[in-house]
Amino acid sequence: MAGSGDGAAVHFDVWVCRGRLCSAAGSARVAEAFTSSSAASPQVTVRRGGCYGLCELGPNVVVRRRTAAQAPTSVDDDRLSLAGGAHETVYCGVGVADVDDVLASHLTHDAPLVRLTRAVRERELLPRTPIEERMRALRAERARREQAAVDADGRSDDEAG
Repeated sequence: MAGSGDGAAVHFDVWVCRGRLCSAAGSARVAEAFTSSSAASPQVTVRRGGCYGLCELGPNVVVRRRTAAQAPTSVDDDRLSLAGGAHETVYCGVGVADVDDVLASHLTHDAPLVRLTRAVRERELLPRTPIEERMRALRAERARREQAAVDADGRSDDEAG
């Protein structure tokens, strides 16, 4: 059973996308499989989320790790966002056959199942339409701008010190 290292019990909120493309790709069956597979574990809560903007890679699942003492994120505040923190793993192209592996990875090892993570799947899955290709290009450009801002801020701190 996973632990946080400080003795606090760990809980996982599993968010399965319910956007149109993920739904068309089978996210309802994936959500049912997560619910069924995790029924015996009080460490897992399965929820349906909104679109995470990774439509061409779906069905998408977000697993958020928290200690049992931390309040769960409210559905209204959180169902449409990706926090991007170390406590969050984004999975893409998740099928019913992957559910037990994802749960075991988090519950047993408190670690992501790397083969289904967004970073790996974006490299493996080719865009199926020009729109999907454009969405990936826009996300990549945003990531480059964000990294450039971080790099520039680091250089400013170095120059000031």
